[in-house]
Amino acid sequence: MVLRGTRKNPPLCYSEQMIKTILLFVSFALSGCGVRAPIAQYHASQLTASTPDAISLVVEFNISNTNDEPIHLLQYKYLVTVNNSTVYHGLAQSQRTLPRWSTVAATIPVVIPREYLLATNDLSWRLSGSLEYVSSGALAETLLDSRLWKPSTSIGASDSFVIPPAE
Repeated sequence: MVLRGTRKNPPLCYSEQMIKTILLFVSFALSGCGVRAPIAQYHASQLTASTPDAISLVVEFNISNTNDEPIHLLQYKYLVTVNNSTVYHGLAQSQRTLPRWSTVAATIPVVIPREYLLATNDLSWRLSGSLEYVSSGALAETLLDSRLWKPSTSIGASDSFVIPPAE
């Protein structure tokens, strides 16, 4: 018996070969090319402005690279909640290289509209999101450019402070 395929149904051997190729590609992509994700630890927040409309602050993270090769940090995607309400969606470019076996400080901006601040003097906020990165090397850059692979690691922070009067 001879297996013959049509355009709609290729021979079984082609399907098996395609599946093996896809599985091999996916295993490379999921392994992250042997790179561990950077580690983002919340360090501090600092109030930068207080207006009648909003307050703004910067949130500082310590970002660590535990790899033998540098990692390129691309961008932060995050949201901020106050009293279980999302008050800010952020997208901040990083565009820096994190040297091998190092830790650097990085800040991202946050703006909280005053309409979300309750009558109390204390403000508790929570930030959650991701930091996109890419490892060094042609394969990692090619996968990123093709949009087939976009590695990221989670970021998170929470803090509280006394709400300052509007300036």
